[in-house]
Amino acid sequence: MKLVLRVAILIVCSAELFAQITFPPQDPAKPTFPFVQIGGQVRYRGELDGRFFDATQKPLFINMLRTQISLKTVLNEDISAFVQVQDSRNFGEVQDGAWRGTLDGRADNLDFRQAWLEWRNFLTPGLTMKLGRQSFATNNERLVGALDWHNVGRSYDGATLVYATPDKWQARAFGFVLGNDELLMTSADRQNPQALMGIDVTIPWQQALNLYLYHDRAERKIRPSAFAAMGDTTTFQRFTAGLYLKNIIDGWEYEFEGAYQFGTKQDVPTLGQSANIAAYLLTGYLGKRFTSGSQSGAVGIGVDYYTGDNTTTTGVSEGFNHLTTTIHKFYGYMDFFPFTILPNTGLRRAPAITNYGLLDPYLRITYAPDTKTDFYLAGHYFLAQQSVSLPQSRTATALGIEIDATINYKVTSFLAAQFGVSAFLPGEVMRETNATRGLGRDLGYWSYVMLTATF
Repeated sequence: MKLVLRVAILIVCSAELFAQITFPPQDPAKPTFPFVQIGGQVRYRGELDGRFFDATQKPLFINMLRTQISLKTVLNEDISAFVQVQDSRNFGEVQDGAWRGTLDGRADNLDFRQAWLEWRNFLTPGLTMKLGRQSFATNNERLVGALDWHNVGRSYDGATLVYATPDKWQARAFGFVLGNDELLMTSADRQNPQALMGIDVTIPWQQALNLYLYHDRAERKIRPSAFAAMGDTTTFQRFTAGLYLKNIIDGWEYEFEGAYQFGTKQDVPTLGQSANIAAYLLTGYLGKRFTSGSQSGAVGIGVDYYTGDNTTTTGVSEGFNHLTTTIHKFYGYMDFFPFTILPNTGLRRAPAITNYGLLDPYLRITYAPDTKTDFYLAGHYFLAQQSVSLPQSRTATALGIEIDATINYKVTSFLAAQFGVSAFLPGEVMRETNATRGLGRDLGYWSYVMLTATF
């Protein structure tokens, strides 16, 4: 409620300023400064959630609404400011201390998703600085992403510096201060790093060719008496070095990413026991695109591989960390993987296994019969990278098979509709370990319908 009042006061106090600012439409070749661009989005998503692997349990019905209003002020050719207010909620959700559902005026889901100042040609031509809260992503968002699929999404507080040359070479540096508590949908524990920074270089020899070095760390100063209460906390200094490549030649498209993590981490409960980080990730995709009149599509195969922690080694941590990944884009639409960033409380619980790595060969098919409609179908066969110990002295790696299908339809230029359905057939590992988390052994399922109006 306080934020609502602040926004209202800001709007009222800015009325006189807005009266002096021009609004588009105007001649893009000869803009009149300053001018303002206003936009927004209203997105509804209803989900049917049966990811319990138990056919006897009723599924969850979830209704989510996200509303965004944005205002960008362009002051001159180089300087602009952007503010985006966002309200995110589930229908009928209950706020703490007041069992009034949506009638509770203390709802804290209203916030600034973004608020930044951008200065182009900062200090020197070609250098751009962006300072403030911002939606940020690198490459395909496998390691650093905006998580826009989530009803709240992710924001980064800090700054970026980007230097671009006329021949499309680009160097970028960024530094962000992150919160300790991540969104419930994407965090099992208080494991999100306190700081994230990095540098990368984009080389214009392919559609995308990016070399990067990221650094994230958590350095909490806590007393020994607090160890019991902070048993899930780990301090670390981690570096992630990698290469991302994507291109298309004569209808053949390929994508590759390789990353290696190194550094040190220290587990608080062990009163100082530390380990060297040595983990890696490899992904590859090869596909063929086709067009025929208004129709288009692609068929491709790929494999994702990242290491898990080997329990037979000491002093070494081999589990690959996905940093601030956009979870929904890579390892199946049901969002089971990576296990290490799933919630472990509430009705939607993560499976029992956490840090065994992953081997994921998959098949992907897309088809667009016209400019308004497109179909997506993918099949994943998930295997743990490390063997999992099971009862009766058995080991296994089979996690399960997931099938995802979606339909997108562009209703108008500003309204889009999407429908998706997914099923997960648990493998031996999940069937045997699910019971420890109150989960079953049956087929898991999930579906959704989403409407997005953008203006």
